[in-house]
Amino acid sequence: MSPHTDTGDHAPLDTATLTTHGASLSRSLGLGGNVLITLSGISPASSVFILGGAALAVYGTGVFWGFLLAGVISILVGFCYAELGSRHPIAGGDYTLVSRVLGPAAGSAVFFISLVSLPLIIAIFALGVADYLGVAIAGLDPLWTALIVIVLTTITACFNIRTNAWVTGVFLFIEMAALALLALLGFIHVERPITALLQPEFLDTATGGLAPLGIAGLVLAVTQGIFSYNGYGGAIYFAEETRNARRTIARAVLWSALITVIAELVPLTAILLGASSLPELFGAALPVEHFLAERSGPVITIFVLVAIAFAIINAIIAIALQSGRLLFAAARDQAMPAALARPLSRISTRTRMPITATLTVGVISLAACFVPLDVLLNATGSTLAFSYGFIAVAALVARRTRSGDAPGTYRMPAWPVAPVVAILAIATIFVIGILDPAQWLSLGIAASIVAAGFLYYLVYLRTNPATAHLLSGTDDEETL
Repeated sequence: MSPHTDTGDHAPLDTATLTTHGASLSRSLGLGGNVLITLSGISPASSVFILGGAALAVYGTGVFWGFLLAGVISILVGFCYAELGSRHPIAGGDYTLVSRVLGPAAGSAVFFISLVSLPLIIAIFALGVADYLGVAIAGLDPLWTALIVIVLTTITACFNIRTNAWVTGVFLFIEMAALALLALLGFIHVERPITALLQPEFLDTATGGLAPLGIAGLVLAVTQGIFSYNGYGGAIYFAEETRNARRTIARAVLWSALITVIAELVPLTAILLGASSLPELFGAALPVEHFLAERSGPVITIFVLVAIAFAIINAIIAIALQSGRLLFAAARDQAMPAALARPLSRISTRTRMPITATLTVGVISLAACFVPLDVLLNATGSTLAFSYGFIAVAALVARRTRSGDAPGTYRMPAWPVAPVVAILAIATIFVIGILDPAQWLSLGIAASIVAAGFLYYLVYLRTNPATAHLLSGTDDEETL
């Protein structure tokens, strides 16, 4: 039963009687609906065109090994998310998991990471929509297009969760069709055997030919792949809206991770095998678009690029949904002053959605569109490594408690292999980043965000003992 008393359009936070997590959100998603929204937030098609294309230009055939190894690491991190999400099937994503396993200090740091990175990612995606819609609608202004897209997607994210699952599902089908077309074009025009990709090579601009890619370059290709696959942990944001959550969330995370790796690695491999000239492919301003135009012609190219625009819009809807639940969960935990927590923790009784929290994220994203793009990219570039680090450590620590002993809780195979390997991989990425001066700004900004989270805990949360930083009571879905 819900501890809330519903007296109007919204159910306010009742700090006197709130002992469980409340039954405010609509538990109407199955495994398929959760996976549809999660994959939409990842947006495999836009990842292939934008991140995959950038990787091809810099790392050449190293993308094959880089994205393959990144896929292995992503599956291992997926195991960590799956077990943690099954133990704590509560809205809030990384913040929820880390705060309940590692405590409110670490949870505060992860909350700051997500609160900064999610709206900034929305702004980055929105500013790129005009580049793809522009092939069909000439003269689009990137800023105004971004602002309109954010307004429309934020409004859509306020609809009930099942409507959003259908909307994102339709868009997801379109972008998966675009990826299937890329893979088909590559595999029916194979120019070289798969063995040609086993020795990583990149374009040497000094000679115009291919040269061996060093270990450092390969590691950076892996980091690009990890960033490209990121988002499968987003399934946990919808835990309180997913039926039989303790069992379903783990499956949703792992299916989302596996589908993402396949959906991105296969077309990128097909492009490497099917391009007529690798130096020309790697030297193109937009390698994936270059391959598409070469193998399909202008009409299909325009169709696919418009589909990518819809894929980006779809991702913005999904990330807006996740961001709203982040703010809602933190407000409900009272991890912020009451004046902010009360409105942000409200749920509409009509749509059963955290509308105020979702609209707040939309406003932050609108403001972020006026920040220079390079600043946005630097501010989000290294935050993922910190988030994965916290998740891996939490997965290593979680079994020391008995909070996951409820029936049906998922337990990853061969524990602690997955979190240990993930921690080692993340540590390697940090070392390579520290050795590369080009990564210092991004790492510095990410570290500053983490430090700000810990400072927030020390200055506010720790000094307000009367505030319930985390809701008491069981995490079992029967009391949600």
